[in-house]
Amino acid sequence: MSKKKPLLFFTNLHPLPWQETRATYNLEETKHLSEHYDIKKLIPVPWFTWLKQVLVKGYRADKDTCLFPFFYVPKLMTSLHPLFLGISMVISVKPLLWMLSAKRVIASWAYAEGVCAAFFKGIVGNKLIIESLGSDINALMTKPLHKRQMKWAFKKASFVTGKSQALVTAIKSHISQVKTEVVYNGVDFDSFTLRTSPVFESATINLVFIGSVIKTKGIFELIDAIALLKAQNISINLALVGAGAQMNELKEKINQLGIADSVNIVGPIPHESLMSFIHKSDALILPSYREGVPNVVMESLSTGTPVIVTKVGGIPEVVKDNVNGIFIGALSAQSVSEAILQARNITWQRETIRASISHLTWTNTAQHIQSLLEKNNDSI
Repeated sequence: MSKKKPLLFFTNLHPLPWQETRATYNLEETKHLSEHYDIKKLIPVPWFTWLKQVLVKGYRADKDTCLFPFFYVPKLMTSLHPLFLGISMVISVKPLLWMLSAKRVIASWAYAEGVCAAFFKGIVGNKLIIESLGSDINALMTKPLHKRQMKWAFKKASFVTGKSQALVTAIKSHISQVKTEVVYNGVDFDSFTLRTSPVFESATINLVFIGSVIKTKGIFELIDAIALLKAQNISINLALVGAGAQMNELKEKINQLGIADSVNIVGPIPHESLMSFIHKSDALILPSYREGVPNVVMESLSTGTPVIVTKVGGIPEVVKDNVNGIFIGALSAQSVSEAILQARNITWQRETIRASISHLTWTNTAQHIQSLLEKNNDSI
């Protein structure tokens, strides 16, 4: 058996010993990439979190993962974060040594990891893929200093990947002279199995929302829609899975509307527990303002459960109206409620829904990334 080639995966978006549900998609990606590479993970952690969790509480990672303190001032001088990240690597020593010795690097987050990794690529000449995930492009590219740095980094990278065609198109709109590639995330079809029960069979509509409790996920419009439907004497229940900065505000709104009996606030749960909530629901609902291709959408579809979603970002690349999901119109409580009722009136085919994304496997994702890393690179 030939020896696996080394690969450094550089990201702040990864499950942590004290936060196991964080960015599980990167855990899946590296797990499947490990079939092709000997992977080391370089994970910057905000210094104040690192002090609390690593130094005080004693959390540790495995020998192939380096958790190191990222020294910066929160919400200040964000345009200097790549510089601060590089300085943090030098101070911590081990991250610097890993980066300087790396022949292949994946920086999974354009800013600041991608910019920082591009600087070191200029020193050591490694193969670099910068993975853009969504808000690193859609939000940070609107800031002149951030944009200038990302454009420079993208030119340095071997490839810049996006999780959807919509995201790659957005990258190209900012900088055309860059090698881009669409690399979709995958789904673990062995873990997210086909549901056995049909949807929308009972008198009560059962929905599940899985995501961050923040305004841009459309969660407040969703709660208003639940209230509208209840006012029409429609029996409906919502399981709300996740946490976020606006949870207290959301709870107050639920109580004000008098719909606490219809909203089950579950909170964050382990990734492996998501399927049971999806299987118990008639549909996943995600009325986001903006998205890439959400993993929870693909995971829902893989179980044969339809989705009720907004037509934003890369979602239309995997969701087909009236085939595996329903698109919400111009986002409002009224349009959300109408989409829910529309979904209830369709006869959904579980096998058809699952088959619609059968090509989006983590094995295919890993093989696609490997093909990019090994282009003109066989001797490394």
